[in-house]
Amino acid sequence: MGARFKYLVLGMCCIAVFPLFSQDWSALQSTYLELNLNDVRSANPFALPKQPLDVFRVIERATKDDRVRGIVLNIGAVSYSRDHLWELRSALEQFKAEGKHICAFIGNANMDIYTLASVADKIVMEDLGTLNMMGYVAGRGYVRNTLEKLGIGVRELRYFEYKSAAEMFTRTSMSDADRRQYNDYLDDIFSFSRETLMNARGWTAAEFNTIINQNFLLSAKNALAISLVDYVGGKNAVQKAIAEIEENEVTSFYLYGDQATSLIANIKYDNLRARNNLFNRPPIVAVVYAEGQTDANMGMGTAKLSKTVIDLADNNRVKAIVVKINSPGGSAQAADSLAEAIRYAQEKKPVVVSMGSVAASGGYWAALYAEHIMATPYTITGSIGVISNWFYDNGLYNRLGLTVDVIKRGDHSDLMAGVLFPYRNLTLQEAEQYKRLIIDLYDVFVEKVAFGRDMEKESVEAAAQGRIFSGTRALEAGLIDSIGNLSDALRMARNLAGISENTIYREYPEPRFFDKLMENFPMTARFFGNRTSKNIPTFADILTPDIRYRLEHNGKIMPILPMEFLIN
Repeated sequence: MGARFKYLVLGMCCIAVFPLFSQDWSALQSTYLELNLNDVRSANPFALPKQPLDVFRVIERATKDDRVRGIVLNIGAVSYSRDHLWELRSALEQFKAEGKHICAFIGNANMDIYTLASVADKIVMEDLGTLNMMGYVAGRGYVRNTLEKLGIGVRELRYFEYKSAAEMFTRTSMSDADRRQYNDYLDDIFSFSRETLMNARGWTAAEFNTIINQNFLLSAKNALAISLVDYVGGKNAVQKAIAEIEENEVTSFYLYGDQATSLIANIKYDNLRARNNLFNRPPIVAVVYAEGQTDANMGMGTAKLSKTVIDLADNNRVKAIVVKINSPGGSAQAADSLAEAIRYAQEKKPVVVSMGSVAASGGYWAALYAEHIMATPYTITGSIGVISNWFYDNGLYNRLGLTVDVIKRGDHSDLMAGVLFPYRNLTLQEAEQYKRLIIDLYDVFVEKVAFGRDMEKESVEAAAQGRIFSGTRALEAGLIDSIGNLSDALRMARNLAGISENTIYREYPEPRFFDKLMENFPMTARFFGNRTSKNIPTFADILTPDIRYRLEHNGKIMPILPMEFLIN
């Protein structure tokens, strides 16, 4: 009986294994993964925006997956930020480093999307697509004249050379210091993109300049004629491009992303997430998203977020934490709350910060105590400094027929008196009090940077005064530890924690369905959204978000950037 059972088992194994040997392994090795990154929310308003983690994990898995020979990068309709596009390109470069290939498909593309596509062996462009290679511009709008016409006065309480957050209210053009720092930033990011494209497409500097300055707006036909793309068309053109890459036709495709807008694939890709059962409980790496102004309840919501970080620090299954910061700053107290939560967590397990488009001023403050800080080359960071502004009535009350009459005890008790905002400007004595407070808070900021980054205070001061830095310049100044993407941050966190790739990744805060739904219906959100302050009148809705935020925090000393600086 035992012998018969052995033969039965052996026979069943042979039957199970036989199909594996009968497969066409050359075809299997030429399987491609379509990475469909198109934004489907415009087509489906109920589709919830995905956090970036999934995409990076899929690329990382595909890099090690022997089934996947290459990637079809479908970016015909993407709307990602410049730093996120770089992060994707960096992750795809690691994919190619394993001897694998990429074919990119673009539609209406700007220079940043094209820079991402240039990681590919071949670029295919949609027949009716347009390629915009205009370059980069930096600037900002100024509302001083508007405020004067409205009868709103504003006083800039600024004592540090580069801290320009109030300039949009007090000037009509850039100050010399602001022009210098944004010129440096623009030089950095433009040079980085230029070098990336020249290396990827084999251009000379003269060829690059000709494209940017002369052939900057191209149809698919013209882009093909000057070799900016390699094929024009749709599915068939992609298949031809892959056949040229592989020297063989590829007919097997996996899909990651929306199936309805897929270009070529229909079989969902198994991204091989770590599985959890009674016998296998992989460690957890927590990914915390800290986005928006550093504010206790609005924006980043540090009151809850700081508690989340502390709870994760106390969770024994969580072995490391990655904090993704995208913030122009705001409240110093809120920034310090998150910084202290990270410091508490860092004493128990590794914490890595990954910076997004901007992690400056209060956004940089929040990152200070992480074990390792990463940024992209395009990240705006630094801006170590604080500033305040004072909005007051300068004729608006009269135009609206408003009058203010007060009785007071104490020379300065009427400082905040008013209907819409204070009815008077600061006195010289009051302005001097503000100056002392601003300098004191600035000193605290500098000291915290020196402590958190293990730098001499003099070295911090050399990189302070509110000056912004690109990621590359911040690395040179010692404000960050490395240039990297989210995948790099996850890998760093795993390495510091000494855990394997068999890891569960959990994201915080978990998105709430209703909030995400409101993001897709902006007009509905306008009627149903929560008002954050009862002191701001309805007419403020016509003002910019920056002005509204600053009105709500009038007279507060804040580590904050101008939130509406134009960088395209």
